[in-house]
Amino acid sequence: MNSPIRVLDAHTTNRWADVGALIFEYMGATQAELGLPVPVSLDELPARMQNECRDPGSVYRDPGVFLVACHGDRPIGGVGLKPLPGTDAVQVSRLYARPGHRGGTGKLLMEHAHRHAEQRGFARLVLDVMPQRHQVIGLYRRLGYTEVEREDHRSFRMLSMERLITPA
Repeated sequence: MNSPIRVLDAHTTNRWADVGALIFEYMGATQAELGLPVPVSLDELPARMQNECRDPGSVYRDPGVFLVACHGDRPIGGVGLKPLPGTDAVQVSRLYARPGHRGGTGKLLMEHAHRHAEQRGFARLVLDVMPQRHQVIGLYRRLGYTEVEREDHRSFRMLSMERLITPA
């Protein structure tokens, strides 16, 4: 019998080592998509990214969160929420599901992220996604995200999206 997927708050369950590993995998997958060398160790990442993997609790502080999806006790995906200072928004970051666990895990994580944002009093969720990630963009649209214009200073193009919190 298959065990159900549980979504855990890394703050309350102390799953920070799992979070660091998931973020590192996410970064490696992103590097591969961009045609860049895939890092084999944290030391190959820029300092800011190393810190996010080594100390994710400092990046995803309350009222933000990093949610970990687990199948049994095994982490299979995650998503982070970071409050944007001086706004009513929280930024969605690092949505990732390990290969073999895609096709539902991302949606489940995002539903939990929406509840977390609502419970913390945020008015909207914002995110940036690489435009070639058609599958996840489709998921975001099905979850109520729309494209918005935002100033972007990155070296590669990103699609900005947002979703208003609609209290139940």
